[in-house]
Amino acid sequence: MALSDARKKANAKWDSANMSTLGCKVKKTQAERFKKYCESIGKTSNTVLREYVLSCINDVDEVSERNG
Repeated sequence: MALSDARKKANAKWDSANMSTLGCKVKKTQAERFKKYCESIGKTSNTVLREYVLSCINDVDEVSERNG
C-alpha cells in the first residue's frame, strides 16, 4: 500500500530532526564491486554500512535490533 502524502511529510519531518546521512567517495568500479558484495550476502549497501558504523561505535543493541 502506498504511503499517503501526509505520512510522507511526517516521515520526512522526523528524519530531518533525528537522522543524518554519512557519505564517502569511492571509484565507480569500487562502488560496483561493493554493491555486488552486498547483494551476494543478501543485504543492501545501506544496511552493510549502517551495521559497520554502529559496530565501530559499539552500538551493538541497535545492530541487534535491526538484525532481529
